[in-house]
Amino acid sequence: MESYVLLVLSALLLSTAAEIPYPRDTKQYREDYEYNPDTNAFYKLHIESRQGWNVDNVCKVEGAELMSPATDNDIIQLHGMFKKYPDLGDYVYVANDGRDHESAEEQPIIDLNPPETDSDRRNANGCMVVTREGAVENMRCYRSLPFICKVNARDAPYDPHCEVYATGYQYFASVRSCYKIPRIVYTWSEAYEECRSELAHLVVLNSETEREIVQNLTCSQPKFATARFSWFFLAGFRADKPATPAAGTTAAPRIFKTIFNQTLEQAGFSQWSPNEPNNALGREYCGSVFQNDGKLNDVDCTHLYGFVCEKEVKK
Repeated sequence: MESYVLLVLSALLLSTAAEIPYPRDTKQYREDYEYNPDTNAFYKLHIESRQGWNVDNVCKVEGAELMSPATDNDIIQLHGMFKKYPDLGDYVYVANDGRDHESAEEQPIIDLNPPETDSDRRNANGCMVVTREGAVENMRCYRSLPFICKVNARDAPYDPHCEVYATGYQYFASVRSCYKIPRIVYTWSEAYEECRSELAHLVVLNSETEREIVQNLTCSQPKFATARFSWFFLAGFRADKPATPAAGTTAAPRIFKTIFNQTLEQAGFSQWSPNEPNNALGREYCGSVFQNDGKLNDVDCTHLYGFVCEKEVKK
């Protein structure tokens, strides 16, 4: 009897483990990443441009790293993705492979500057790029360029409880949701897409209990030095910009709705911070939560802020 029970338990554990869709087994990851069976890794070409010193953190937020051109297969993968965008320019940031490469910068015909030392060259060309032709070269990090992220299938993160392609989510049984504040600042649209790619969504407050949880989370975070304001965190609601009113008439009121197309009242929480929403400068159509009281606030959709991702847990 004892052996039978152990056998049943072992079978149940194996069955449960098989059902958990770890990327290393399923070869499936975030939908914005592409799998390469030759390298057993996932790749994402970011076609938006960023300066060289900002690209590493974007990859890390996505559970990946800036791709190092370590093998021919890495270069082939990048080339295949790059050629889909013929108007994207000629360079893509990659990670330093520790080798010496030629500079991608054009040298002036007459250079009046004193000769550079090896240290000067390393500091000036501190980043690396791959060209459209597949060459690896040095590049000055201040340039804004596309970049490519990579994560090996065996290392791709997955949280089986929260069912997200990420780590760092915290589960709160009182509201049956998982939450995470990624260590990066994004515009509202970028934040929306990042949460969605992890299989989560920008946070939507549904109760006073949830407001308190989210406020405590935002207050526990180190400040985001590069945020427009460090005390606002983007949330999952926004308003459409009203049409320009006809002469002699007033503009239609803004109606804020959640990403699930509910009014704030229908969602279950509609308390704004004092004197909000104020539509400062007439450009605030996206939603946020105010760290000071956890209540709602309107912000400019194009400004950079921290943000909160949420995933409901069904079981």
